[in-house]
Amino acid sequence: MVALGPGDALAQDAGGTVSVSGITLSSDTVGIGDLIDLSLVIDLAPGTIVFLPDSLDTSDFESFGPVHWSSDTAVSDGVRLTVTYPLIAFQVGRIAVPEFPIFAARESEAKRANFAEEGEHVGNWTSFREAPSATPSARMLMIPAQPLWVRSILDLEDASSGVQPQPIADVLGAARHWPATILVALFGTLLLWVIVTSGNALRAAYHTRPRPPADPRLAALEEFDALLAEGLDRGDDVRSFYTKASNITRRFVEVFDKRWGPAHTSTELMNDLETAATLPDFARITKVNNLSEVMGHAEEVKFGGERPTADEAKHEVRAVRSWVAETESP
Repeated sequence: MVALGPGDALAQDAGGTVSVSGITLSSDTVGIGDLIDLSLVIDLAPGTIVFLPDSLDTSDFESFGPVHWSSDTAVSDGVRLTVTYPLIAFQVGRIAVPEFPIFAARESEAKRANFAEEGEHVGNWTSFREAPSATPSARMLMIPAQPLWVRSILDLEDASSGVQPQPIADVLGAARHWPATILVALFGTLLLWVIVTSGNALRAAYHTRPRPPADPRLAALEEFDALLAEGLDRGDDVRSFYTKASNITRRFVEVFDKRWGPAHTSTELMNDLETAATLPDFARITKVNNLSEVMGHAEEVKFGGERPTADEAKHEVRAVRSWVAETESP
């Protein structure tokens, strides 16, 4: 293949030419990472087709997309292509879009090689590079390098003196980005509110959770201990003392069978307990010999004139407590 300069011409079947002009950059100074377009104009004579690189990738640039072009009818029935390469600069300082080749060939050869379809002015670059010999008339045109300046994101003063971390005054002072600071504060407040509200809800749920039912035996023992701790200071307290002891015993016994409730007299209750203690279903109930005697005496105190001493009353209540302690909860 023969290399031609950008102003040179290529003779074609119809006696026309191919020429390149208007090679420009959209800006001669850009910031690093900015988008820049490399544009050029190609005039094609009738019967001519051009092959363009799909993209331009170098160490200093990266393609922002594939090459694109538009066509317009030129003088002498030719075609004028306006070609654009979108690029992004990734190097700082004076750099250049390097030179790169394009190729022009007879349209008839490109069609026979299936490098282009009828009516196309730009052939398939990949297919052409894989088999360039299929278009013997192909000639290379070099697009010259295009220089530009890429600015750094750092100020000249920072770059010359070296980059240092900002002092606390610059980070926390009045020069901060206030909209972002306010937004962060609002989100922080909202997060704190969610945490506090959730914590209060969990705490309330913990304190209001259903309590497991207390063991009837342990509950009765605690009540007996509290009753004995109260003591008996006056003779008039004996009846109340026995009444409380009787009620504690009844509540415990009623757990075994709901029929043994307040409707039963102490005598009926003791008779039922003595019978139940011999049955397999009530094997947990201890023999009620001493209990029957104490409960009978309690009836005499509550409804009669019997008034035992404080020591005798406590002794009998301790006996009932011992019976509860020996009996297993249902």
